Amino acid sequence: MRMRKTAWVFLLCALIFSSVQAALVWRPGEGWVQEDSGEVLAASDSKAQMALAKKFEIDENWEAALKSYKILVRRWPLSSSAGEAQFKVGFMAEKAANFWEAYKAYNLVIKKYPGSQFFDLAIERKFSIGRLYLAGEPQKLWKIPLLPSMDKAVEIFQSVIDDAPYGEYAADSYFHIGLARQKQGKWSEAIQAYRTILDRYLNSSIADDAQYQIGYAWYKASSLPEYDQSAAQKSIEAFEDFAVKYPNSEKIIQAEEYMEELNGRQVQGAFNVAKFYETQKNYKAAYIYYNDVVQRSPESNEASEAKKRIAIIRPLVAEELNLPSLEEENTSEQVESERRILQERQERS
Repeated sequence: MRMRKTAWVFLLCALIFSSVQAALVWRPGEGWVQEDSGEVLAASDSKAQMALAKKFEIDENWEAALKSYKILVRRWPLSSSAGEAQFKVGFMAEKAANFWEAYKAYNLVIKKYPGSQFFDLAIERKFSIGRLYLAGEPQKLWKIPLLPSMDKAVEIFQSVIDDAPYGEYAADSYFHIGLARQKQGKWSEAIQAYRTILDRYLNSSIADDAQYQIGYAWYKASSLPEYDQSAAQKSIEAFEDFAVKYPNSEKIIQAEEYMEELNGRQVQGAFNVAKFYETQKNYKAAYIYYNDVVQRSPESNEASEAKKRIAIIRPLVAEELNLPSLEEENTSEQVESERRILQERQERS
């Protein structure tokens, strides 16, 4: 059975290989010719070759144009038109929806023809291809569609950054790396990508989005068992920074909703921990966590219940925690209340 499968694989490879190799043939007096159509794909010099390739492109004969541009690069790699031809190899591959081959072709433009006027265009096209992979463009092996790959998207965006670390698409590439890692649930890597934008490209137009996404990534991570409760607090802090730095953003309302939800989670979590410690007769820890509930959300139902439990537990831990007497505490609360009232009156006047 295994031998049959192997034989079929070799047969498939042979058919694909033979079809690719048979596409071009050499004919004396004509040059390289496309076997099935009889079209001449090679000319006598680079200028004529460029004209021939462009004719195929105008006619939207992408396959013939692709082969003609490849011939130019192969036969006249040092000609003035070689950089453009290599760029067009990538562009024709895009037209044929062979995006990974297009990406590799654009890499050659950047590597072999860095002084070409097509250098920046090659980076732009790589960025566009990266966005296709991020959106779910499937890979292709021997023209057979495979599942889309976020790792491929990250590779493309990282190459854009490496080629032009302070270019037009660098900050956006980091942002898209963050989005790709989010889709994979790799929250720490996503956060690192967004933080890089704030470290290196703070004046970028997407700095506000990066700050928001840091809060969102921590928000998503906070619901996972492998992350501790500090993830929720980090999310709140990131959203608070976002609200302070970008108060006019359209995402402020959503950020506030996330913070309210996270605060509610933290209050409930602290209350549950306090109850657990109380059942274990660890009254000191229970007292601390009940107080935390009151401090975090003094008007919540959990805080109301926590105050009742504090009143019961307090005598048991007052000496150990060196707590003030109830008379002293009440006096302190009264002084603080009077101070707030006085401050409010001064502000109104």
